[in-house]
Amino acid sequence: MNRFIDQFQRLPRSQRWLAAGLAYVFILVAVWFSLVSPTLEGIDGANSQKRDLATKRDAVRARASNRPAFEARLEDLASRLKQALKELPNDREIPGLLSEIDGLARKSGLDVRKFQPLPEVLHEYYADVPVQIVMDGGYHEVGIFFDRVSKMSRIVSVTDVDMGTPVQSGEEVSLTVSGKVVTYRFLSDEEIEANLQRQKKKSAGNAPAGGGND
Repeated sequence: MNRFIDQFQRLPRSQRWLAAGLAYVFILVAVWFSLVSPTLEGIDGANSQKRDLATKRDAVRARASNRPAFEARLEDLASRLKQALKELPNDREIPGLLSEIDGLARKSGLDVRKFQPLPEVLHEYYADVPVQIVMDGGYHEVGIFFDRVSKMSRIVSVTDVDMGTPVQSGEEVSLTVSGKVVTYRFLSDEEIEANLQRQKKKSAGNAPAGGGND
């Protein structure tokens, strides 16, 4: 060590200053990478975490302030669901509903020649319940029937309406009207699951077969 000091002291002053400067720079670099840089990275990470927590806090505060509006919206949706359940008949009510529609046609003065239930059309959560209907009567009676159907408490629609050629009989005009009367019902949980399985099998059957190398 003494030899090193002696050699250092024999160096010209300019070289001693240069060596001292290099040693100082080396110490600064070592301190930076060993102490300062990790500390700054830790500060940046803490600040980033602080900003994330502040964002989450603001989001929670916003949801809390909007809670009354959310609850009111939830009550409104629940009320609409109850109304929808009232308007869509269940399985047990379908025969009675169809009988009511047939009765409305007759009460409107129409001669019901055909009233034939058709196969249901299944959707994801509900099913169409169509009935083929053929009636004879005048324009006025047909209008009364359609009006009464539109005012039913259950959802009922009339589709594919075809009015035949009017026939004049004295002062009265008669025509044959055919079409479909469609009501709807919610599927049970078992029906929904069975329908889902059928769709999966159908999709699997329609999937292209995997090809091999020729």
